[in-house]
Amino acid sequence: MKKAKAAAAATTAADKCRYCLSEIPVGAIKCCFCQEWLDGRAESAINGDERIVAPRDPASRPPELPPASFQSRLAAMVPSVSYWTFYFALSMLFYIAISLHWTFGPEDRIFMVSFFFNALQMFFSAAGIVWFEKLLDRFRAEIPVITGWSVERSEDYYLKNRARVFSNEVPLAVGLIICTVAVIGDSQVIGMPFATDAGRIAYLVYEFCFLFWSASAIVYFIKFAMFIREFGDLELRILIIQEEESGIRMLGKFILQTTLFAVIPYICSITARHIGGWNFSSLLSLWFGLFGISLLFYLFWPIYNIHRAMIREKDRKLNLVSYELNSLLSRPRLDKENIHKVRNLLEIRNYLHEINTWPFDMSKVVGLLSAIIIPMASILVDRALKGGQ
Repeated sequence: MKKAKAAAAATTAADKCRYCLSEIPVGAIKCCFCQEWLDGRAESAINGDERIVAPRDPASRPPELPPASFQSRLAAMVPSVSYWTFYFALSMLFYIAISLHWTFGPEDRIFMVSFFFNALQMFFSAAGIVWFEKLLDRFRAEIPVITGWSVERSEDYYLKNRARVFSNEVPLAVGLIICTVAVIGDSQVIGMPFATDAGRIAYLVYEFCFLFWSASAIVYFIKFAMFIREFGDLELRILIIQEEESGIRMLGKFILQTTLFAVIPYICSITARHIGGWNFSSLLSLWFGLFGISLLFYLFWPIYNIHRAMIREKDRKLNLVSYELNSLLSRPRLDKENIHKVRNLLEIRNYLHEINTWPFDMSKVVGLLSAIIIPMASILVDRALKGGQ
């Protein structure tokens, strides 16, 4: 009795659930959103449903953080337009510049289509990083729910890792290095299908401009993958039944979305090379092949530890269900109520067996895998048709 009163008093002092941070009535001893007991008591995993994190009111979200990546900071210099509009205009500006040179020059006009795909590659690479930054900030509010930490500790943890993921020195340096190597490689090793030196120089300048954004974005993706991998090593509160827009499922959805934005520039780059009869040399084919494999690695490696934790939690739930079933079926006689319990437990067990232990929709993964593999296969077909040259 004293314990219940103490729990009620503690609940009266706090107006939020310590598990899901939802608003709770004064005097409540159980959260109506996550179904957790607020006095710390345990509840049967069979009788109680999985905790589903309630969607948060947008008004209660933390304030928006300042831009971190250099792409985001550059777009913020023109606050009158969205970052999508800003980078689309910038990519089209580069495209118009080289198109004017091509229009009044002797080069084949088909390359203007190729250059347009290069402009799209730049657009999705640059604007995608800003979108990626804002996407990750949405996950900020889920950290206390997943880890069980206080809001202050979660905020401090996220801000430190956000600063690390979106630090700009390495992406800028790597972007410049990769662009320089690509320009030298195209001009000295791979070759270019242009008729004049002026056309070659114009393309190399254009290549340096559009490729820089894609090259620098690679570093952000690597650092984000490392952050998610480290996050998966923490003691997380894994829930295998959860809404897509919350908790671990939200993190898995982010992985899918960011992979998609990495695949789009990849497809644009390969398509641009196919148009105009570019030569897919062994070196260039190796580059695209390694990049495609890296995308597959990025899709699964960061959340592999979370996947294993979800498997363990699923097995734990199945063991509890099996134990409860065995307890009921071992009785010499089942009454009507117990027969109903057995039927429900069998349904729960079948449902648990079908639960996906990756934190994203596997049907969408199949589409992404196709988007990665088909361009790689097109390169192999192109080389086969040209006799491997």
